[in-house]
Amino acid sequence: MFFHPSLILFLFLLLFSVVMMICMNSWFLIWFFIEMNLMSFIPLIMLKKSKYSAESALKYFFIQTLSSILIVIGVLTLLTNMEIYILFFIMGLSIKLGLAPFHQWLVNIVEGLVWPLIGILLTIQKVGPFILFNYAYMMKESSILAIFMLSLLCAAVGAVGGLFTSSLRKIMVFSSVSHSAWMILGLIISVNLWMIYFIFYSFILFSILYIFMNFYMSNLNHMFLKLNFIITLSLGVNMLSLGGLPPLSGFVPKFLMMMEFVNFYSYFTLLYLLLSVFISLFFYSRIFVLNFVFLSLKNMFLSQKSIKMSMGVYVNIMGLFIVPAMLYLY
Repeated sequence: MFFHPSLILFLFLLLFSVVMMICMNSWFLIWFFIEMNLMSFIPLIMLKKSKYSAESALKYFFIQTLSSILIVIGVLTLLTNMEIYILFFIMGLSIKLGLAPFHQWLVNIVEGLVWPLIGILLTIQKVGPFILFNYAYMMKESSILAIFMLSLLCAAVGAVGGLFTSSLRKIMVFSSVSHSAWMILGLIISVNLWMIYFIFYSFILFSILYIFMNFYMSNLNHMFLKLNFIITLSLGVNMLSLGGLPPLSGFVPKFLMMMEFVNFYSYFTLLYLLLSVFISLFFYSRIFVLNFVFLSLKNMFLSQKSIKMSMGVYVNIMGLFIVPAMLYLY
């Protein structure tokens, strides 16, 4: 992936379209900025000159076009006062977000993307559709049953899907699907709660992708071949934080969500999501635990590399101070 002057323009249009998508009060203008967002992201995919990136760009274009068509149909049915409009909105936005059972396109295209683009796809590209999801829910609150079903399905697919792949890119996608289950429910409770969860998730995700990018990692085997003890420890803390293990920073938004579930007496939902988190923690720990088990058998040249601790570790261990403070204040 090389730097081209147009990269700045496309990144600006990408961020601009996300902001305008949220601010508009007309569904036609929202659709317009959704298309601008699509056309800004495809050139970023094509900056890496390979057949895999071209394939990913083509798949991304077709899938996003399909979701845009569903949203337009939702707008038309809304104008004709048909009650079915909410289903088109939910389906279109679910495809854009890569929610289960519409997640398979996301699993397929990430293999052709570089790590920074995967970070953008799993964070910035989801901001607009998530907020639009909230708008759709506020228009018709009786859609809460469909939203709960989507959330439970995301939790199950995100937890189980990561167990059956050795690709780090796909593991990050299934992790995103799993976290989306929490974020959807946080969104219908409060936009502020969703924002807190999303910010924590984004920081932790980029701290992990930074390590993957620097060591050119794409498979579980690369963990064993490329990482020394210190980097493995950094990655391990980051991954466990992403999984929401207390008392790391990733547990903070989950703790806020759990308090809300208890307040609303949603005990079944809480237990279901926690069970999915336990399964997720298994495949997160699988990523780095072999490095500790077989540390004495690894090549000695790995110990000669820089042993600088990743900055992400300090972000993630802040939870050691935040969680007790929250318990005290609550």
